[in-house]
Amino acid sequence: MRKLLLSTAIASATLVASNAIAQTTVSGNLDISYKMVGSNTASATTNSFNGFGKEAQINIQNKGKLNNGMDYAAGFSLEDDGNQAGTYFNENTYINLISGNTTLHIGQDHIQNSDRTLANFVGLIAEDLTNSTGTGLSGDIFLPAVGADPAQAYGVGIIQAIPNIGTFSALYVPSNTAGAAVGGDDVGADSADESAYEIGFVGGLGVKGLSAHAFMNKQGKTNSTTATNRDIEGLNYGLSYNMGAITVGYNYKKTEFTAIPSATAGTGETKQNEFGVAYALSPNLTVAANYTKADPSSTLVDAKSKSLAVGYNLGAIALTAQAAKLENYTGVADVDADVLYLRASTKF
Repeated sequence: MRKLLLSTAIASATLVASNAIAQTTVSGNLDISYKMVGSNTASATTNSFNGFGKEAQINIQNKGKLNNGMDYAAGFSLEDDGNQAGTYFNENTYINLISGNTTLHIGQDHIQNSDRTLANFVGLIAEDLTNSTGTGLSGDIFLPAVGADPAQAYGVGIIQAIPNIGTFSALYVPSNTAGAAVGGDDVGADSADESAYEIGFVGGLGVKGLSAHAFMNKQGKTNSTTATNRDIEGLNYGLSYNMGAITVGYNYKKTEFTAIPSATAGTGETKQNEFGVAYALSPNLTVAANYTKADPSSTLVDAKSKSLAVGYNLGAIALTAQAAKLENYTGVADVDADVLYLRASTKF
């Protein structure tokens, strides 16, 4: 009898393992890039930079059916950017419970969010053009995401898909601390950051060729008694329209009452307008242009970015070349930069 029970247990374990393997996928991406930045900053030690960069990520995902008939999906990613010294498990961590077109989301950096644009089709967004860690060229005032950006913290959300229209979402995070927000395996870490929420929409609104998104978020005052302590709010909405070989797009971003370079914490506000156009010369070759203008409400001056980019798809590998001209990119008048960016990307 004992041998029978043991055999049955082994068989059951094998069956469960086989099912799990059958539903588990492993994917990833690797980008190797080269960036050359020349700037007229005052410091001779920081007015130029060139070198290689790397971003690698492995995604482990599982999906299937629960014993109550609902669907589920779960996963996490291992990320290594450059010579990363911190955690490697800092994004795309989630458990989703799915019933038809409704999804309950628990996790971090997986739900649809405001870290996006519909006005840059090839190459880097403006904020990443001078983002060279370890040099004096990283203090630009362009906005990547907006406001509180709570999707980078752990929280709970609801996702509702409406066929032929788009997907609505709502996210709440109890402590808006990005990255590794958990202090232990069963308790959250203490943080000065308060709770935050974000609501959003992504979809085509039933119009062929149209893509749209709209997001707003807010975080309460931090646990600080300083006079500049304010709520943090963000807006991001964009539209793009494809007309065959030509795609045009516009995006608006706004961050209110948060620290920006060279501005007093709690008083900064930045409004950003982005315009983009792309032309597909062939199924594998696309050229694109982008113009971005960041308008801070403080004493800083407007920052502008103009770029041209070419993308070529070789199937397993995609190549990107981008040239950009930045004006007042730190919010200081006449601090300009020229950027050349080259990248080879692959997915597996």
